[in-house]
Parts: sequence; structure tokens; C-alpha cells
Amino acid sequence: MHKRHLLAFLILSVFTQIIRAQTPFVANDVIAADPSASIIDPEYNMALNMVCWQSEEKELWVCMLDPITHLYSPPDGKGVLIDQDLTPPTFGGWNGPEWLLSQGTTQIIYNQKKGGVRYPGLATQVLGGWLSTTLMQYPDALYAMATRNYADSSGLFLFESQSNDGIRWVSNSDLNDCHFYPDITLGFFADDNQQICCAIDHSRQPGFLEVATTLPFFTQISNDTIGAPSMWNDPETNSRMFMYRTNGFKTLKIFQENSDGNWYLYHSFNSPLPAPYEYITSPEPFVFGGKSYISFMAAQSPMGLSEEPAEIWIASINPAERLMRRVSDSTVAIRVDPEPVIIGDSAFVYYTEKVHTLWWYHVHRVRKCSTGLESTYTGIARHDKNESEITISPNPCRETLKFTTSFPEGSEISVLINDAGGNSVRSTKVFSNRNSLDISDLSPGFYFLNLNCNGRKSTKQFIVQ
Repeated sequence: MHKRHLLAFLILSVFTQIIRAQTPFVANDVIAADPSASIIDPEYNMALNMVCWQSEEKELWVCMLDPITHLYSPPDGKGVLIDQDLTPPTFGGWNGPEWLLSQGTTQIIYNQKKGGVRYPGLATQVLGGWLSTTLMQYPDALYAMATRNYADSSGLFLFESQSNDGIRWVSNSDLNDCHFYPDITLGFFADDNQQICCAIDHSRQPGFLEVATTLPFFTQISNDTIGAPSMWNDPETNSRMFMYRTNGFKTLKIFQENSDGNWYLYHSFNSPLPAPYEYITSPEPFVFGGKSYISFMAAQSPMGLSEEPAEIWIASINPAERLMRRVSDSTVAIRVDPEPVIIGDSAFVYYTEKVHTLWWYHVHRVRKCSTGLESTYTGIARHDKNESEITISPNPCRETLKFTTSFPEGSEISVLINDAGGNSVRSTKVFSNRNSLDISDLSPGFYFLNLNCNGRKSTKQFIVQ
């Protein structure tokens, strides 16, 4: 009888797992901030659980995300007022505030307009407060972007000018030392290092700029005419990836750098929807569960700014995985600016919905979408004979990381810690009865703890605050 009960229990467990694995994804799309608040182009710093954003009154604000609900706190987003006189959101040279992060330094770079002239603005967190300054030495600056890696000894920000003659970049360690590379445009920093993704100005062909050298140089990727370049390290293939829009902004292409230093087409796809939603806009890569994904909009115009409805999607970059998923709900809505955000063991996409409260007036409502990826990596335990369960506490952590596994007592464990970009930051050996690590030297951010004990492996994501 006991054997029968055990067999029935095992069959039921397997059946339950199959049902859970085959349960279709249902979009969970909720309001993340006060619906009456008009929050423009928010940017997320998950190491500190902060959001910076711009108001319609041209103010720069910072607020928190609730650690449980991941909704804005306070709900209207007005936690701390940082600065004023920001450039209003208009066509032709505008983008919102951006985080500028480096070792021990949290800053925000943004665009100001004083006396009819554009300048970069820089806010620095100091002892829990903020100090802001206008960088008057750089007039007519457009499109300020920045590096966002607490592991960098210093941070960089870049900008273009109204003369459209190239890209300039400045280190936060010397704000008066400006570097310049001519005849390139569309500048964005790589997600995990200080390479500038960009395009040759007149032909708009893609490439990247190595700036951490005595003589910066440009590497061309292809002959396509592009928009929205991005670059990052894919942990699944342990290689650099370069992504851009092309084919009239209807196709997304992803190139991979091989061991010979050359770049090859890795994957490409078009919008998952037919016309008029045939344009891919606002694509942004993110890494979750050791794999790379793209969040994007399926839109009705090349820039996604046509005041027409759009949908928010995610896709895997791995051509064998074939994941293409709508994460916004089925409501017909004007959506812009999707931002992938990793919080603990879950991946979300925050976006802005433009809602017309009057025929001549609209508000920007921030919404949060679940991606369903947490069910793939953490919602369902997936172990084979060479895998071991692992738990981490506390998570997030600050100084000491404690973990427990099902490895045999007293066995030797090889420990490897990778950052969010897949780079190794720690390698050591411990014994299973000594299950703590000093991580006080790690910069704030997301990491992966990889354990190996005689071929049995375990991986878990954790956060350093």
C-alpha cells in the first residue's frame, strides 16, 4: 500500500509539473504609479531600488520602488526634488535623465535649458542628499547618455551637439576633459562596459567606439542602415552581442563576435504583428537566468511616437529558443518607452501609457508588466541528476552571503561569482559545512553564485546592496 501511495504521489507530482509548465502565459499589466501623475521617461537603478524621472514642469525627481509590490513610493513619484529647468520633451534632440554610476558614486546626467541654450546637468548623491550643477562648458549638448556600472573606477557620459559633427564624452573624474570623435551619431554606451555603440553619421552604418584607449578607434559591424544600437555580453554564449534596427526599422538584427574577432549575424526577426504594427521600436537587451532577451514595442511608426497604439513584447535572442511573447495586456493603448527591470528572481518591463484625459491634454501613466520568465527559472524547480538545490540568505545582501545546498556534508565546493554581464568577479573553494562568503568588496548590483561539487552544479542569482 505504501508503494502504491508513493507511486501515485510521484505520478501526480509529475503531472502537476507538466500542467504548470504548459500553462499559457497570461499578461499581468498593472498601474505602477498614481494614475494622475505624469511621469516622463523614468530610468531604474535596481542596485538602490531607485527611479529618476522628469516632470511636465521640467523638474528632476527621484523616488523609490516598494520592495514588496515594486510600485512607485510615493505613488506620485515625487520623493526628492533634484533640479529644475530640464529640457522639455520635444522632437529633435531630447531624452530624459540617465543614471551615471561608478565605484562609490551615484549620479544622474540630464538635459537642461537655460537662457534658450541646452547644457548637460549633473546631480550627485552626497550623504543621502543631492548636489546638482549645470555644466556650462558644454553648450548646445544633445542626447546625454551614461555608463551605469558600479564596478567602473570612473563613469562616462556622452553627448552630441546641434552641429551634428560627432560624439563627445567626459569622465566624471574630470568634468573639464572632453574627448571627441567626428562623424558618428546614435551614441549609446554598451550595457556592461565603456564602449560606445554608434553609427557612421552619413551612411548610418553600425559599429562601436573603443574609448578606453590612447587613440579611440571605430569598428564597423555591417553595411546596414540602422537605428537604436546596443551592445552587451551574453552569458549563455559568453560572447559580445551587437543589436540594431534596420530594414526601415522593421527588422531587428543581432550580431555575435566570434573568437577570431569578426562579427557574424546570430539572429534576426521582424515584428510579431502584421501591418500596421510592423515596426520594432525601443529595443533593449536584458540578461536574466543566464540568458539574453530583448524587450521592444510592436509599433505603427518607425519611432513609435505617432500617438497610435502599440504593444510591448519580449523575445529571446537565442534562435533555437523561439520565445516571442506579448507582455502588455490586450487593451488597445498608446504605449512608449519600455524598460526591462530585474528585481530579485523576476524580470519585469515598465512602460509609459499616454492617456488623453481631455482632447488637448494627456498624462503619462507608468505600468508594470510581468514577463513570465520567473516561471521558467524560479517558479518551477528544474533539476537533473547533476544539479543541486541552493538557497541564499539574506538576498539582497551587503557584507556576508550565506548559502545552503544539498551537497554531501563536508564536501569541497568550487565557487564562481559572475556579474550581470557574465564576467567572473570571484573564484574560490569552500567546504559545504562552511557556507558563507565575504562579499563586502563587491559593488552594488546583480550577481550569479555558481557552485560545482564533483560535477553537481547549482546557480542562484543574488543582489549586493
